[in-house]
Amino acid sequence: MYIAIEWTSAAFHAWQLQADGSVLAEHSSARGVNSVSNGAFDTALRQEIGPWLGEARAILLSGMVTSRTGWIESPFVMVPAGLPDLLAQAVRQDIDGLPTLYFLPGIARQNPVPDVMRGEELAVFGIGSHMPALVVLPGAHSKWITTDGSQITDIATYMGGEVLSLLKKDSLVSRLIPASYEPHPDAFERGTRFALDKSAMPGGVLQRIFSARSLVLFGRLQPAEIADYLGGIIAGSEISEALAGIQRPASITVMGTSAAAAAYRTALEIAGIPSPVLASSTVSAFAFLAAELQRERI
Repeated sequence: MYIAIEWTSAAFHAWQLQADGSVLAEHSSARGVNSVSNGAFDTALRQEIGPWLGEARAILLSGMVTSRTGWIESPFVMVPAGLPDLLAQAVRQDIDGLPTLYFLPGIARQNPVPDVMRGEELAVFGIGSHMPALVVLPGAHSKWITTDGSQITDIATYMGGEVLSLLKKDSLVSRLIPASYEPHPDAFERGTRFALDKSAMPGGVLQRIFSARSLVLFGRLQPAEIADYLGGIIAGSEISEALAGIQRPASITVMGTSAAAAAYRTALEIAGIPSPVLASSTVSAFAFLAAELQRERI
């Protein structure tokens, strides 16, 4: 039996796996890496899944637990990278009283500037052997991931989610946003179209953000519409920037079912780009790695 752990900054998620990849048990909690005090990851692990440890042959760990601020830092595998590369470059640790630990690496690119991800790659590999050409993982720091079907070939991180959050909480325009929120999909569409239409106004996202204030001053946007209007501007600007200089894709796969994922799909629909829903499972990627360990008799 093997244990797979996705340990992010904000959450702990573990699976108990058979060698064939079938799931025996699952456990999750809000004990993310950021909530582990004084580097006591060993103790936290035992508290979370102690009853599993005696039966496990090895533990696979992914996410921020393998970062510089986590338990054991693992390296980055440079693109192009496939799922087998993660296991090949994992950092192995033997700690008394625990099964052998494998800290999986993240994936990075070097040019034109470094870009990285740590943990998100398993969600992409969890799609299976025929990954889409372009995959988006929405979030505070959204990942736009290019693949050749079996390997990740490029990564680009966009901080649109974080920028939008800051704009709505602490900015010139945030002072105009009502405390209570009601969705305004028309405002989101309006902001998205304005961001995508480069003929509407020179400049980019920075100038368009200010329109959330100036339009209100002239009665052309209601304060209650600002949040969704800004959301559309950020989403449309991110799409425009991500696709600049490349051939327009036939489709873009957006991972997940979160509100952010839904917003991306809406923005892509407005841009005229299909965004098919595709099943993926991080545990499927872990299952492949567990099977590899089994073949190696670990």
